[in-house]
Amino acid sequence: MDQNSKDNITPALQYGGQDYLSETKDMPETTEARIIRLLYELEDKSSSLRDDVAYLLRTLAKRRKEINILINALKHEDSIIRKNAAYILGNLRDPLTVEPLIEVLNDEDANVRGEVVRTLGAIRDDRAIEPLIKTLNDECREVRGWVASALTKIGFSAVDPLIAALDEDNNNIRMNATWALGHIEDSAEKAVAPITGVLDDENDEVRFYAAETLGIYMDIRTVLTLLDSLRNDLDESVRWKIIEALGFIKDKRAVKPLTEALANEDAGIRRKIVEVLSFLGDKGAIVELLNSLKYDEDPGVRWRAAESLMHLDEELAIDPLIVALNDEDAGVVRKVVQLLGRIGDQRAIQPLTEMKKEELDITIFKRVEESLDSITKRIGLISQDNL
Repeated sequence: MDQNSKDNITPALQYGGQDYLSETKDMPETTEARIIRLLYELEDKSSSLRDDVAYLLRTLAKRRKEINILINALKHEDSIIRKNAAYILGNLRDPLTVEPLIEVLNDEDANVRGEVVRTLGAIRDDRAIEPLIKTLNDECREVRGWVASALTKIGFSAVDPLIAALDEDNNNIRMNATWALGHIEDSAEKAVAPITGVLDDENDEVRFYAAETLGIYMDIRTVLTLLDSLRNDLDESVRWKIIEALGFIKDKRAVKPLTEALANEDAGIRRKIVEVLSFLGDKGAIVELLNSLKYDEDPGVRWRAAESLMHLDEELAIDPLIVALNDEDAGVVRKVVQLLGRIGDQRAIQPLTEMKKEELDITIFKRVEESLDSITKRIGLISQDNL
């Protein structure tokens, strides 16, 4: 630490006019006592104080003796000391601390376990993989999430153990292993087949994350299995994720099964389908989208159908959108007005102008003015280009 840095140390971190880094014989505390006290100070809610304390602790721990003090502090009777010792060790990222950290993965305090897990993720040592996978069954949901995240930070070397974990009896382990595999770079080549198999898992959450991971992988080899699960899975949230995954993959084989699924009673499923159909880019979906825009009882489905129609074929969408200006739902009308403005076709000018004569919701009125302005500007630019 240079002199300028030392001059800026928070006064609360000084003793008798000397900062904690001083190595004078008059210092009344041992190094161990000093570090323990700083670990407790680290709990202070003041961010500036925390930053100062963390800096001092990292500086104190530059030697093996001080690192060992921090390692021993992982088993201190006070959970605050244990948690903050793990935090500082995470900043140091010393491979020699991995084994001691693994030993306290079963700490009784969830906050301590979470900090230990995050530290192991920061160190990124392969020795932590198997112990972390076992901890995917932690009783605390937040800790389980931190474990999954830590495994993704360790990276590709965790892929094979995580694939093996898909066969574990414990739901939490399978679920979090499935999520983690979707967030490790280059894991798809090894994991796509095992994850596809997980779509048959007995647990809804495991299947949900399997569908999410397959969407991340975007592998066309999974399309038929995803479509089969879309037809047969009984859980709405899983089907929603499957539809999302099919949208990411963008395989046109999904168009017909998706349009057939528009008969689903769940409005959330229908909303997602009409949204995804625009991603697939197949105009074969237009008829069903027109029906959804005109007849679906859910406003969210109708305005999404309007947007998908515009994405698939602007020219064909104009007349149905003009008709939809008479929709009974204000939210649908606002969206349709906006879409007509984005298309910028002069056929929309008259119906939009007529709308201004009606008693409109103020938000719709403003949207009409904005769309008319956008259309007239676009027509003007086209006219200039043709001169």
